Amino acid sequence: MEILDVSFEDYCKIVKNPFCLFEDANFAKLNENKVDKVKYFIFNNGKNRFGLIGGLKANVLKFPFSASFSALSEITSKNRIEYYIETFNSLISWAKENSIQKIIFNTPPVYYDISHISKMQNALLTCGFNQSEYNLNFEFYLKDFDENYLSNIQRNARKNYNNAVKYNLVFEKTDDLSTVYKVIKQNRDEKGYPLWMSEKDIVETSKIIPSDYFLVSTPENIPIAAAFVHHINNEIVRVNYWGNILKYEEYRPINFLSYNLFKYYKEQGKKVVDIGPSTNSGVADFGLCNFKESIGCACSPKLLYEIEL
Repeated sequence: MEILDVSFEDYCKIVKNPFCLFEDANFAKLNENKVDKVKYFIFNNGKNRFGLIGGLKANVLKFPFSASFSALSEITSKNRIEYYIETFNSLISWAKENSIQKIIFNTPPVYYDISHISKMQNALLTCGFNQSEYNLNFEFYLKDFDENYLSNIQRNARKNYNNAVKYNLVFEKTDDLSTVYKVIKQNRDEKGYPLWMSEKDIVETSKIIPSDYFLVSTPENIPIAAAFVHHINNEIVRVNYWGNILKYEEYRPINFLSYNLFKYYKEQGKKVVDIGPSTNSGVADFGLCNFKESIGCACSPKLLYEIEL
């Protein structure tokens, strides 16, 4: 398998259908200031098989360098497992020739494409990568949102949703990003969590990855919870950020928000709402894990691989 280090322009011409919008070359270009250099690779064994975008910083090659996960983008179909192994071996050879010290590869949750991701993960291990983190990702399958949803979720979540309804909260999809961002930032500040994106970052990212903004407000029109959601592909949306203002915790607005998000995307014909991981370097946040399970989410592995060269 030959590895081709190509330009941004050539990559765009060759890779017409990236694995998801995180793998879009324009998304990488938008975030190129976060690394020393963005690398656009094509893997060819007589045919162009895969594309892959990584970021090089301080002699470490990262996939991804500014997203939740990374995956090979298939240029041709029906790729055999040996092609995956040859691909990663050629990547390792290129890295050694270019004095790269380490490669880090963060793979998606398997439900994004079970066969493709499983072959990638097997190939990474076969080529000498170590699985360094086992993270838990949580997702809601919208086939489970039906007339029985409330009766099937955990009792505490059902109670919290019913409590929220008593406050006559209002859910809306909105174009008011500034208010959405303000609510989310206050939530992150109050909980001591970082907020990696500025409002400007969200605006620019939304030009590449279609995004939705949602608010939950009191009857007096006071915003108390918000969500920012990416459309990762035609079937899966991902909650990039959501949260509520702690002053209104007793209203249980996140239970109200999650219910209405599921309802909205079910009506839009989506298949999965990706809520994201609830682990930090593989260590579970019990509160987050328990909450996501309480509202009906399943969990799946999100695995990180590394190799020292």
